[in-house]
Amino acid sequence: MGDVEKLERRMYQELIIGQILKSKHEGKNLIIELDAGMGKRIISFMLTHSLKPSERILIITPSQTSLRDTVSTFKALGIPSKDLGYITSGVPKKLKEKFLREKRVVVATPISLANILRLNPNALKTFSVIIINEIDKVVRRVAETAAVPHGEELATAKELSKIRGEPKRRVRLVYPWTELKKHFPKEACLVGMSGTLRDKHILRMENGEISFVPELDTLIDALFPKDKTLNIITMDSLIHRTDAGRYLIRNITIVRSISVNDPKIQALDSVITNEIKEAGRKLMERYREMFTEKNIEKLEKGLALIPDDDFLKIKYLRLALVRRFLFASIPDHYSKFLRRKSIKSLIEKTLNERIDNVVPEKSSKISKIIEITAKWLSSGRKITVLCSFIRVAMKLYGELNSMGFKTYMITGQTLNKGEILEKFKGTDSPAVLIMTPVGERDIDLSQIDLILVHDIISTVKTMYQRIKRGRRCFVGILYYKNTFEEKKVKILLERMKKLYPWSLKIEV
Repeated sequence: MGDVEKLERRMYQELIIGQILKSKHEGKNLIIELDAGMGKRIISFMLTHSLKPSERILIITPSQTSLRDTVSTFKALGIPSKDLGYITSGVPKKLKEKFLREKRVVVATPISLANILRLNPNALKTFSVIIINEIDKVVRRVAETAAVPHGEELATAKELSKIRGEPKRRVRLVYPWTELKKHFPKEACLVGMSGTLRDKHILRMENGEISFVPELDTLIDALFPKDKTLNIITMDSLIHRTDAGRYLIRNITIVRSISVNDPKIQALDSVITNEIKEAGRKLMERYREMFTEKNIEKLEKGLALIPDDDFLKIKYLRLALVRRFLFASIPDHYSKFLRRKSIKSLIEKTLNERIDNVVPEKSSKISKIIEITAKWLSSGRKITVLCSFIRVAMKLYGELNSMGFKTYMITGQTLNKGEILEKFKGTDSPAVLIMTPVGERDIDLSQIDLILVHDIISTVKTMYQRIKRGRRCFVGILYYKNTFEEKKVKILLERMKKLYPWSLKIEV
């Protein structure tokens, strides 16, 4: 089934295949830490050759984009259509049921699979191996240890209406995994794969205190059955025991932070950040049973556990959002928030200046990105710019397009995402692709030379996943000098360097 002979033979991939087969034979489960670009889909394909023809494989992948890429990869490698099925939104229910009954290899997104299992709870009983791709995404970033009677169970509309008024707690796994795991056959070998298994998430313990807990510990405890042995293959073991290091060097990513000096942004940040700190101090005092340590990072991550109607929480979130816009958006957008009565009064009183005199006329970051992009494009390179907001993407697109550069853009509003991506990848000319987080999701860009990150996302794992969209490329992360953002970038880079050292070279 399929042509495995034309694939490059890699020792680390063969070792992983061998460990999966061994775990299946011994009645064990397996977690595999495997960096981006090292062939999770290829390993899944190779496994179809290594198992008996009668043994079936279910691959659960987190998004429709990932599912499409997996299916297209399998087809390109020669798996016959008669052996391959897929379960995602848009596929008729009867066809999904047919795939689950008849196809040897089935690729599914979690929610679509859960919807089918609601009606056919035994539909997975004939699968021998269940692969969960990007298994780290199963864990909720903010959670509670207490048991939840109804929180994540699959239920009919009638059943849900009965419990609508009951308070729900934040279980450790995202929907629909708390219920989905109940349908996995006991005999099946569960295989979790991810390149980002070293982060921590916030957990409120039963005594009320919140704590940072390794996501891997939560996965082991909350997803995998306790009556089966679980083995873990780490990147460290692959590097020491196989040829993985040789391929990691191929995918090395050089990361450099790029400072942008803007005195007006510095002044505005100083006022807003000081006010945020004061609101945070009061919140940690008010909820001292949760925040036994006065740790601002715990507060930032654990805000979801504070009641939504708390005035201090509302104030903190509003100020944090304004600061986020200040760093991540453009003056046309964030100036209207700065001009709201309470914030305007705070700024003018603290700086002793009228608001019109302290709001920048244009974005210094965008000017810097255009300067860098123009230089790289003139030398025949391909560039991707990542930014958080559509306004920024559209501004960059308009500026670069007007300068005559070949420019493409993908956002959450883009309907022909695949078509645009193929045009960008296929062009032999220098070009720039601008993407927002929803647009960039599950996209790999092996052909680019430079990634410019307009603004950072606070979690180490998410930022690592963003910059690893490229292979063998340079990454420039922009930040405003002498601001909260500069501290945030430095902390983020230090943590990435510590947690994911094998394919990053961070230049300060």
